Amino acid sequence: MKRIRIYLYFAALLSMGLCSARAEFDWDPFYGQLSSTNGAEFFAVRPFYSSSADPVTERWRKDYLWPLYTKKGFQEEQYSRFLFFGYSADFTPEDNRHHNWVIPFYFQGVDANGESYFALFPIGGTIHEFLGRDEIMFVLFPIFGKSRINEVKTTSVLWPIYSRSQGEKVDRFRVWPLYGTSSLQGEFNKKFILWPIYTSVQYTNDRNPGGGFILVPIYGHIKTEKADNYWLVPPFIRYTTSADQWIVHAPWPFIQMADGIMYKRIVWPLYGKKHLGTLTRQYFLWPFIWNNKTEYVHYDQHRRLAIPFFSYESQVVTKPTEHHVTGEVFSRYWKLWPLMSWERNETDSRFRTLDLWPMRNTPGIERNWAAYWTLYSRTNSDGEIGHDLLWGLYRQTKSPEQFEWSLLKGLVGYKNTQNNRQYRFLFMWFGGEE
Repeated sequence: MKRIRIYLYFAALLSMGLCSARAEFDWDPFYGQLSSTNGAEFFAVRPFYSSSADPVTERWRKDYLWPLYTKKGFQEEQYSRFLFFGYSADFTPEDNRHHNWVIPFYFQGVDANGESYFALFPIGGTIHEFLGRDEIMFVLFPIFGKSRINEVKTTSVLWPIYSRSQGEKVDRFRVWPLYGTSSLQGEFNKKFILWPIYTSVQYTNDRNPGGGFILVPIYGHIKTEKADNYWLVPPFIRYTTSADQWIVHAPWPFIQMADGIMYKRIVWPLYGKKHLGTLTRQYFLWPFIWNNKTEYVHYDQHRRLAIPFFSYESQVVTKPTEHHVTGEVFSRYWKLWPLMSWERNETDSRFRTLDLWPMRNTPGIERNWAAYWTLYSRTNSDGEIGHDLLWGLYRQTKSPEQFEWSLLKGLVGYKNTQNNRQYRFLFMWFGGEE
């Protein structure tokens, strides 16, 4: 009778959605809890809340109905985001640096120099450390505004019509689209009249001096010490030649060809291939089919896409290392969206179906949503193979040291190790060491 009461107690916990670590219950996709030997922990009551922490890197993150609200931290810094327009940050307590933004309407904070700022857009105020600028001041935007980047100060009236920027070696002026000039001492002098109809440039640096003009849509010619550029009906027809490069557009963007430092063959939108530095991009029927390669120091990354249904990525060793030989594929991934995906990295691999998110392993999706549509998954972690069907309806784990399976979250189950054999019935374990 006492044992029956214990069974009923655990059955009640199961029905109420509560779990006991001792009873080894889990409730994914609704519930998840993981921990590792280095102290990292993860907990989730999906999709309402998830929390992860790694004491080694001193980073943590908490999601609330992701992507509704997220809060994360690194050492003494804390950041939070509400949807895609509310942001706040608290940096080191010593300098009281922080900000609270509701883009684009509300801005308040203290910058790295300890200066306070406040703004209500478009009424007026001052914003620091925003959009790559140290300071932005405005009154009834776009009527009047000022900004600063280092020592370069800009004043604008009826933005973007009137603007004037001045600073060390920098002088820019425009009444757009009528007239404008821009100069950087020792580098260039640029000018436009009735933009984009007439533009001109004079390069004053010692690396590649020269200059010229472009008159849209009639003609353009810019000649420098290292290159000669011609446009006919710009920007559609172009010819460029130099010691290490030639470019032909006839007309852009439909026919583009280049040889030299940059290689290009484009018949848009049917076919295109471009190689520059370590990156090669190739497409068929733009923008649907892609074949890209990126070269790194010890390996090449290959990516193939048939948007939106198929994606493939592999990493191939090009220079031998301590653990890899030339030609070895040490990482591979493919996805047939929305049906399934598979990936392998070193000794670990994972297959799952369904896989409804079109992109690969988006962290917020993985933490809070992917478990809902994962009907079946197979994992291989350093030789330990696991199967998970219908959110844990059936689970199986097999390794050289152990074999285990369970049905209905442990309603019945079995575990066999080198020295132990156990049976599970009504969530209770029976058996012991042989």
